[in-house]
Amino acid sequence: MPAPPAGVHKPRKPRPSRARGLRTTTGCLTCRKRRVKCDESKPRCRQCFKSDRECLYDPSIDITAPPTASKEAASQQATPVHAPTSHSLTSPGAQNSIAKGIDPQLFIHSPELRFDLSPLTFSAGLPSPNSAPFEWYDLLAEDAINNIEKHNLGFDQVCLSRRQSPAPESHVDPTLESPDQNHALESSSQEPWNSQDVITLSNDELGLFQHYINLVGPVLDLFDPSAPFSNVVPRLAVHNVGLLKSLLAVAARHMALHSESPPQQANRLNADVSHSSSGAHDSNGIETQLSHVATQYYYETLHYLSQNLLYPSYTRSGEIISTAILISTYEMFDAQGKYSDGGWERHLRGIFWIQRSQGNNGESEDCLRKAVWWAWLRQDIWVAFRESRRTLTIWRPTKRLMDLSPDELATRIVYISARCVDFAATEKHYDMNIRIDQGDKLLQALDDWYQILPPAFKPIYTLSTPESGMFVPIWIHPPSYAGAIQMFHFARIVVLINQPSMGGMQAFRQRQRLLDESVETICGIAMMHQERDLPSAFVNYQALYAAGLCVQTPSKQRAILQLLERTLQITRFPPKTLLDDLANYWRAES
Repeated sequence: MPAPPAGVHKPRKPRPSRARGLRTTTGCLTCRKRRVKCDESKPRCRQCFKSDRECLYDPSIDITAPPTASKEAASQQATPVHAPTSHSLTSPGAQNSIAKGIDPQLFIHSPELRFDLSPLTFSAGLPSPNSAPFEWYDLLAEDAINNIEKHNLGFDQVCLSRRQSPAPESHVDPTLESPDQNHALESSSQEPWNSQDVITLSNDELGLFQHYINLVGPVLDLFDPSAPFSNVVPRLAVHNVGLLKSLLAVAARHMALHSESPPQQANRLNADVSHSSSGAHDSNGIETQLSHVATQYYYETLHYLSQNLLYPSYTRSGEIISTAILISTYEMFDAQGKYSDGGWERHLRGIFWIQRSQGNNGESEDCLRKAVWWAWLRQDIWVAFRESRRTLTIWRPTKRLMDLSPDELATRIVYISARCVDFAATEKHYDMNIRIDQGDKLLQALDDWYQILPPAFKPIYTLSTPESGMFVPIWIHPPSYAGAIQMFHFARIVVLINQPSMGGMQAFRQRQRLLDESVETICGIAMMHQERDLPSAFVNYQALYAAGLCVQTPSKQRAILQLLERTLQITRFPPKTLLDDLANYWRAES
């Protein structure tokens, strides 16, 4: 080969940059254009979130893949399109994400699944699974005996003592270990703690029974279209004395709360059942009479428990967890009653113990056990939020967002809300950077959930102009989806008002914009569902209270107070002192 001419250098092969392998090509397009470090969070990275910029990703790049292609990745790429895989996109959530142009991989590992579990549930004082029902009952009995002595109720305290000798049991039905709904209904009447024949009801008891099915059951069933509290629990109750007594107790207590309702409101609530056989119209007398009736049924429920807890099959049954949540609901309605001593908040921990002993959670195959778990969590979220403590649950969902049905998405936001309440209760001496990072993860989890929602969660109709000049009514149907959107904005407010910020004016404006959006949506939904749907009102009051925590203008404060007061007229829970709490909070912040 001839030598090159003098003075002409031989061209060298281009050498890759020394930084090759250290730079990433998987950040968002916005950060790459700005040449800033991207944490690759989706659907919006932290840099874009802080600077309020549009966050876009190259759809051809999968950030979950390793930098270098492995043999396993190559074999996956060679898989035929029609071959089934573990990430097959057949669920409604996955199909919806594809339709929106959203990468389904974003929702495989949602951040709320990695949030720290509650330290309250990992103490050495947790009862064993076998003793959990007894520990729960002891909480109830101790408070009940104190009330009997304090108020001279005249109820026999001895009846609340547990039997000392074990109850005979010829067999343990294996279906009670992990019961199927139909099998549970078929086999329950064969147990010694159940009645084989349908229990006879008096006329007054039948009225209370109907009141429960028409009004109380739907409140507990809001997020469950199969309505197990309205359909399954009554069928079990007519064969189980303890469950029946707890059902009548909560119905009587709820009816007592509404005994002073004006006639038009009573009609809206379908509360047309006679309050007493005498037909008296004295509201104070009716309320007192119903309160005494409810208290009597409550103590009779405890008496039944004291006589039947020693049946092992009963402590593992659907009847006992149904009884537990109905007792809890009774105590919730009775939270400001004459004989209340704050036991409801403490007794929620006992229900956690029972469900833990049975292995129940939000994904249980048995619909009743799953429904009880979600009803319990909704109650615990409110108590934890008001007491600035963490929720009691230690369960983590196993299903991915993309695999959830629309109804399952509605309940998933309840779980995410629980994690957000946990964040608000986290010890404030944590490192500020850790707190900011935790808040960002929860905000991302909320955004992931919101982005994957199907069109059914969008408003059916929104009025063009506000009725009162303040908030625009928003109509979302069915009510469970409206409640889910309310819970989403409740949770987002809880995180935003508890997350520290190290940003400047831009970050402040972004945060305020999100808070204003949540307030507008919460109040708009509450206006549209106001006085029309009792179950929805039990989500409205919680969301409205949170909305009130982040408004500063007097006009909006007055509007929220009016909405909240009207909602409390429907729910009769929590007490109207909640209005004073909100007003006192505004005065302290001004």
